[in-house]
Amino acid sequence: MKGLRLRRGLAVAACVAVLAAALGGCAPLWTRPAPHFAPPAEPARAAGRNTFDKWCADCHSTVGGPGSMALQRKYRGALPAVLEQRSDLRPDYVKLVVRHGVSFMPSFRKTEISDADLALVAAYLAPSQ
Repeated sequence: MKGLRLRRGLAVAACVAVLAAALGGCAPLWTRPAPHFAPPAEPARAAGRNTFDKWCADCHSTVGGPGSMALQRKYRGALPAVLEQRSDLRPDYVKLVVRHGVSFMPSFRKTEISDADLALVAAYLAPSQ
């Protein structure tokens, strides 16, 4: 009986040791950030993304959005249709199109998107310019 308890105790200890070794590098779920909610590199970029999400994303952030579909037809696949995937956008061009509209895209007044917010959106869409 004493030997059985000793073996059972050793087996439980071995299982705990293996489990601890396997989970040693894991943090509890509530301490790890969700991968798709990674913090942005800087607050200005996050503010630009937030403004983009509010005013532009419905038409321009998915392939099926009307703005993306229009750009797909215009560029015939030569450039990405989703604005956030583009690397050729210049801040001044983004501001011009937002203020004056193009094709069926409406213009946006300063009372809708302030100059400061528009500058953030332009920087968000053209970060390397």
